[in-house]
Amino acid sequence: MKRLCKFMREHVGITCVFLLILLILSMILAIGIGPVSIPFQTVWQVVLHHLTGIGDVEDIRMSTQNIVWHLRTPRVLMGAMVGSALTLSGVAMQSFTKNPLASPYVLGVSSGATFGASLAIVTGALSFLGAYSVQGGAFIGAMAAILIVYYMAKSGKEVAPIKLVLVGTAISAMFTAFSNFLIYKAPDDSKIREVTFWTLGSVASAQWEELLPLFVVLIPGFLCLYALSTSMNALLMGESSAVTLGININLVRKITVFLSAALTGTAVAVTGSIGFVGLVIPHIVRSMVGADHRKVIPISTLLGAIFLVWVDVGARMLDQPSEIPIGIITSMLGAPVFLWMIRVRKYSFGKS
Repeated sequence: MKRLCKFMREHVGITCVFLLILLILSMILAIGIGPVSIPFQTVWQVVLHHLTGIGDVEDIRMSTQNIVWHLRTPRVLMGAMVGSALTLSGVAMQSFTKNPLASPYVLGVSSGATFGASLAIVTGALSFLGAYSVQGGAFIGAMAAILIVYYMAKSGKEVAPIKLVLVGTAISAMFTAFSNFLIYKAPDDSKIREVTFWTLGSVASAQWEELLPLFVVLIPGFLCLYALSTSMNALLMGESSAVTLGININLVRKITVFLSAALTGTAVAVTGSIGFVGLVIPHIVRSMVGADHRKVIPISTLLGAIFLVWVDVGARMLDQPSEIPIGIITSMLGAPVFLWMIRVRKYSFGKS
């Protein structure tokens, strides 16, 4: 294990290429797994044909093509993109708070996004945004939650880690109560079912058109955070050291706060609340490659995508013919892993 960690630290590029190949293979395999099993070669033919026009799929039944391209491919893509978005959000939050416990779920950002989305569903607020009203509500809720938590936990110029977690727990409970109140007052059963979806998390109903907002936020979010990786590293040494190096602390924090809210809000808007992805994956990566964000950001992004792709496979296979909400599985897996890491590794933020 030590040799693997050393190799990953010294060969980040090779590690990322390997993880990217593993992600692509995982996605193709995941598309083929389900109540109707589809061979790897068939999945590859259908996906390649739809993406590039290469190959002949006339000998493949239309029902199989529909399952591959219209049902499972957008679902698997959404799982990968949401996993990356939540992991990136967790990395950003842990950086600007200098707190290893920070994550969209723990700090109440997911709950805020869920409340915003629920408000848009039940009351029709932000209807002027059309098809993106729910995404808009989730983003506003996420932004409100992260700003409230950050400024209430701030003591002078520093953010107290313990206070941050306590405030985050309280804000999470508050927004959860608001969401439950909306469920209680929902005018009809369809609204109740739709709002309940956000509290469990799922990618089962993924549609191609829902991938665009995720793509628009995820790619620029990744590029911006990677561009800020050196500044984020400087902040780990303390504010005075960062200022000495010419880092605009306030600007870096504002950008990371905004990106965290945007990534979480967009992810929650399409899948609902999915916990512990943004907490556990960055921890695993930091324990292997250290705290250098130039390494943590790309590796975490790919590992988060791979993780959620396979969690979704478990969600659709463990309780056939029904499905387990993906948020339940991530919490069941994430919480014990997180406790084990704290217990066994005695891991603290910033150590390799």
